[in-house]
Amino acid sequence: MCPELFITGTGVLTCLGSSLQTTVAALAAGRRVEGKSYSFLAGTPYAALSVAPPAEPGITAHIRDKRIHKFMSRQAELAAVAARQALAQSSPLARGIRPERIGLYAGVGLTAMDMDGSVSFLRKSFGEDGAFSHNAFTQKGLRAIHPLWSFHSLANMPACIVSVLEGIKGDNGLYTPWEDQSAFALIEAAHALGRGDIDCAVVLASDTPSHPASLVELARAGYLAPTEIAADGAACLVLERSETAPPSRRLKNMDLVFTGAPLHDPLASFIGRTVAAAPLLLVALADACGVPCRLTGCGGHGFSFEAV
Repeated sequence: MCPELFITGTGVLTCLGSSLQTTVAALAAGRRVEGKSYSFLAGTPYAALSVAPPAEPGITAHIRDKRIHKFMSRQAELAAVAARQALAQSSPLARGIRPERIGLYAGVGLTAMDMDGSVSFLRKSFGEDGAFSHNAFTQKGLRAIHPLWSFHSLANMPACIVSVLEGIKGDNGLYTPWEDQSAFALIEAAHALGRGDIDCAVVLASDTPSHPASLVELARAGYLAPTEIAADGAACLVLERSETAPPSRRLKNMDLVFTGAPLHDPLASFIGRTVAAAPLLLVALADACGVPCRLTGCGGHGFSFEAV
């Protein structure tokens, strides 16, 4: 059982909206995810897969430092905007909470690299015999990509970028790449607050399953049903105990337990299959609608959700 906590800030990005308010308004108006297929997958076993056109987060309006933007993948961009939205509401630093007492716990999905750069890199990494060549990889392949390419492919970069941008210096943890790992990020944040290790927890989840490489891998591994629409998404919750939270916030009881329940994402038919972002999106949207929630993880790569 996790301790009762205040949610003092929320950030959300889905295919239906670039904020919590626009997403909730879209859902209230009856909008649902719409998918489109990738033409270059035609004629392959993955031709029927579809993805949702993403809502643009307006990254330059939130992150104006062009130098750090160069290090950001799409997943990092979504994470940064969701975190900025949540922390703008909560303002823990402005309320006197020290950076060392703010923890960051992030769940991220499969890393996704730039397709054009990846194709060029791979083609030049094969020898004349058509087989992968370590010599070609080091002498030609690596030279075909931008030096910052590696930062776009590292799973820890979304959390790293957010910690740098927001001045977070406390305990941290990274959980990847499935739904249950993102739920663990939320659980660990709650436990850290309960133990008194930190005074404020920034819990973050971001995923880009619409990326072609991620989409195919999810389908190949059996984590994406043929009828599901993959959709990018991100969410951020700022959690605090009662002694630091502003008095106007409502107390939320997040009861998180793990069982052998089958995989179930009730939001998938509305905002698409957001994979690693799903647990926090569920909690954020339930909180926005005033619905206490129970998040239940299974032993594999999923979770279920119910209102209590």
